[in-house]
Amino acid sequence: MEQSRFSNQIKWYSFILCILVVLIHTQNTDIFTGQLSIVNEIETFVVEKIARPANAGFFLCSGYLFYRNFDMSRLIYKWKRRLFSTVVPFMVWNLAYYVIHLIISKMPVISGYFNDEAVFSGNELFQAIVNCKYNQIFWFLQFLIVYIYICPVIYLLIRNKYTGLSALLGILLLVGSGYPNQFGGTLSSMVNWVFIYMAGGYLGLHGRRWIESLEKRKDALIVISIGVAASHTYFRICPGIVGQLLCFLFDAMFLWSVLSYVRLPETRWWMKDTFYIYAVHFMIVRVGNKLAYACAGDYMGMGLWMFLLLPVFVVLFCGCSGRLLKRYTPFLWKILSGDR
Repeated sequence: MEQSRFSNQIKWYSFILCILVVLIHTQNTDIFTGQLSIVNEIETFVVEKIARPANAGFFLCSGYLFYRNFDMSRLIYKWKRRLFSTVVPFMVWNLAYYVIHLIISKMPVISGYFNDEAVFSGNELFQAIVNCKYNQIFWFLQFLIVYIYICPVIYLLIRNKYTGLSALLGILLLVGSGYPNQFGGTLSSMVNWVFIYMAGGYLGLHGRRWIESLEKRKDALIVISIGVAASHTYFRICPGIVGQLLCFLFDAMFLWSVLSYVRLPETRWWMKDTFYIYAVHFMIVRVGNKLAYACAGDYMGMGLWMFLLLPVFVVLFCGCSGRLLKRYTPFLWKILSGDR
C-alpha cells in the first residue's frame, strides 16, 4: 500500500473511532429517564455492541504506528515527538478543564450540569493535570503516555516474533487470573489495555506486510472475520475480561480490514482533527443533553434526537472552530492539537 493511501486510511479509521467514542458519551438514558424503553434499547445497543471497540481501536492503532519499523536507535526521536503530541496537550487540556470547572462552580445557574465541584488548591491542581480529575475522558491519553515511556520494556517483550506472542499470551493469562485487581482499578485497567496496545505494536513490528498489503487484503479479512466469530463465541461461553479483550481486539482489526478492502475517498477537512474532537466533545454532548432535557424533557423523543444529532454538531463545531484556530492562533492550535 502506497504511503498516501495508508495515511488516508489511518485518517478514516481514526475519524470513525472518534465518532464511536462521541456516541458512547452521547448516550443519555440517565438524563432522559422518561423516554420510551425502545429508545433506551436502541442507544444501549449502539453503545455496547457497535461503539465499544472504539477505545481498543485507538490503542491498537497507536501501538501499530509507534512500533511500525521501530528500533531502539529511534527511541529518543519517538519520545521527543510524543512529548509534544501527547504529554503537552494532555496537561494543557486537563488544566483548561480544571479552570472551566472552577469558573462554572462560581455560577450557580449552570454549576449543576457538572458532577465534580471544583475547588482551588495545589493538590486539586495536581489531581487535575496528572490524574484527569476534571477531564476523565483523557484516561486513554494518560494510559498511552505510560505505554510510550515504558517503550524499552514493551519492545524487549515483542521484538522477537515468538517471544512477542508468548508475552501477549502471558498478559492474557495474568489478566484472567485477576491478580492485577489487587493493585486498584487504574493499574488493573492499564494492564488490560496494554494487551491491545502491545498487539498493535507486535503487528507494527512483524505484521506490516500483512496489514498493509493490497494483494492479501481478502485473506486478511477472512482470517480476521474468523477471529471475530471465534472471540465472540468464546466470550458468550466464558464471559470475562479475557474474552472481552479478544472481542475488542478482533473487532478493531475487522474495521481496519474492511477499510482496507474498499477504495476510500480522500478525507475531508472536517474529518482530520480527531484529537481536537476527542478533547472537546464530552463537555458539548453532556451539557447539550442536559440543556435539551431542561427545555423539552422527554417531549417528542428529544433524547433520541439528541443522541443522533449531537455527534453531527460536535463534528461541525470542531471543524469550524479548528479552522479558525489554525488561521488566527496557529501556535495555540499546535499545542491543543498536539501539532497533528
